[in-house]
Amino acid sequence: MVKYSDIVYGDISIKEPVLIQIINTPIFQRLKKISQDGAVHFIQPARCGNRFEHSIGVWYLSYRFKRGIEEQIACLLHDLSHTAFSHVIDYVVGDKKQEYADSRLNEIILNSEIPQIVKAYGYSIEKVLDKSKFPLLDCDLPDISFDRIDYFLRDGYSLGFLPKETVNLFLENIFEENHVLYFRDINIAGLYATMYLALSRLIWSDPTSHGSFFLLSRAIKGALNAGEIQESDFFTDDEILLEKLKVSKSNSVNKYLNRLKPGLEFEYADKEIAEFWGPSKSRFVDPWVETNKELKRVSSQLVSLKYAFKEFSAKYSTLGVVQKI
Repeated sequence: MVKYSDIVYGDISIKEPVLIQIINTPIFQRLKKISQDGAVHFIQPARCGNRFEHSIGVWYLSYRFKRGIEEQIACLLHDLSHTAFSHVIDYVVGDKKQEYADSRLNEIILNSEIPQIVKAYGYSIEKVLDKSKFPLLDCDLPDISFDRIDYFLRDGYSLGFLPKETVNLFLENIFEENHVLYFRDINIAGLYATMYLALSRLIWSDPTSHGSFFLLSRAIKGALNAGEIQESDFFTDDEILLEKLKVSKSNSVNKYLNRLKPGLEFEYADKEIAEFWGPSKSRFVDPWVETNKELKRVSSQLVSLKYAFKEFSAKYSTLGVVQKI
């Protein structure tokens, strides 16, 4: 048995040998050196989560909801292919859907020791790799999923927006039936949707998040074009890739890196004066809530949420930012 102390869920015990062996592999331990936020932690050091913590959290939710072992393995592995600095690389390669790492997930897993571990314990690696079988792990917006629940609660609590009482309130009031996660209390469902929208605006779509992604992606792309790094370096970790960038002989690479310093915040800007202008992932959730034994979107019951979602999508789907220096 392995025990972890998690900031969101408290003490976690992992008992299944197959899970423990997977976690102990170098490829999974690598996730400790992959930042969850991408680049913003250089400017806002409090944003210091990593993909290891998140992956353990997503696994824990699958365990809490009594999912089968193969589904638990899939949840544990769902971010295994994440590149150094997470979604920053999507900006480097021009993937507007931010799916570069996800598109490599099966390849990365199959070329690792994990298939042998899974098979040794009598489980099917083919089933583990078929994400369509596990909609609770991840699904299309605006549904909630194990992945979205974990990063919402993790960021919300660690950055001071969600007190532990609210975290526990949400966890205790999410239910599952027929592969759908839902609430039974409309007030709690409405609060969840509202707070998720607030974090999307204040954390994931804030100007410094947006600007820091552009700065680091420009530095990485510059080093890539100069032949100082290769695409394979994307699949190392933050520390290794950063060290390669720091010894770049390119003035532009060094200038971008020097702007990634604590306190050098960004602010929103109109397109005409923005240094960086581009698409932003304007996320919101509209969870199901049980009403008269029927599942309905919470926004159908709290109509003001519909207008909030529409306004947010219109305003934050594309952002312009400029650094305050």
